[in-house]
Amino acid sequence: MLYNILILLALHIILVSCGSIQKVAVATTGSIIYEASPHIESETSFESFQKGIPGSLKLAEAFWYLKQDDEDSLVSLIKGYTGYAFVVNETFYLNDKLLDVDESPHKDQAIINYTKSMQYGMKFLEQNDVPFSMLVEKMKENDGIKKLLESEFSDDLRDLEGVMFTAQSLSCLINLQKDKVSLYAYVPIAKAMYDWVCSKNPQINHGACDIFYGSYEASRPSMLGGNPKKGKEHFLKAIKNHPYNWLARVMYIQHYLIPMSDDEGYAQQKEFFEINSRKYHEAIKWNPDQSYEQRILGDKRMRLYQMMALKRFEFIKKNDKDLF
Repeated sequence: MLYNILILLALHIILVSCGSIQKVAVATTGSIIYEASPHIESETSFESFQKGIPGSLKLAEAFWYLKQDDEDSLVSLIKGYTGYAFVVNETFYLNDKLLDVDESPHKDQAIINYTKSMQYGMKFLEQNDVPFSMLVEKMKENDGIKKLLESEFSDDLRDLEGVMFTAQSLSCLINLQKDKVSLYAYVPIAKAMYDWVCSKNPQINHGACDIFYGSYEASRPSMLGGNPKKGKEHFLKAIKNHPYNWLARVMYIQHYLIPMSDDEGYAQQKEFFEINSRKYHEAIKWNPDQSYEQRILGDKRMRLYQMMALKRFEFIKKNDKDLF
């Protein structure tokens, strides 16, 4: 993968450097890794992503260790561990969950990787004068967290991604550990962090805002402040505005259609995935018409979300007779 190659080249730079030159090299490396990270979104193979990313993350951690104030490296690690937990660990955990598996190693690994992301996220926040304890304190004030983030972070994509993926890790850690009631106190922090990011860039990460709000509203019962109807609206908005991001569709199935036993809505999404699964596997193969893949599947940065959605739908389809 290009990402691995870039990291190995950067590692060579570091190994032949020393002193202040080494620090400059590490900073340059952090920038290279961060700038190269969108390439990961073009991955078409779930298996390649699953097997290739862990090594890249360990190398990225080695670079960060040499210069721990490098924010490009920090944000890359936050994104990397959040992404791996969500794409791989939670996808396999979905299968375990649908099969009513009591003890899931995939759930445990997701928690481990989200924890790593959260640890790097807290370092990123601290370096920008926003320690987690301050976020907890600002929960008591109306829009306190949003105002704090506004005062310390810029509209730069790196800042927005650092905050957003930290928020995602936090919300996922809470969702995966529902037996730990004390964690529920931090839900407003994750929500406020997303609110700030989405107020700055509503279209960030190909519809991540509406997907988050859809999951946030639909996954909580009404007695705990959830609003499944509102969650459905967010999912449908994400599907409409980002038609090539199939993650919105599979999250809609997971968090709304299955809990609501909406077999009609599921039938519509099932038809979509069955048709587009065939198109996907045909389009990603080499074709002399270089524009064919993009015409069928949209921008290359959609591939990660498409292949993840197809993998999750594969598990859902195997169990749909018991779900609807």
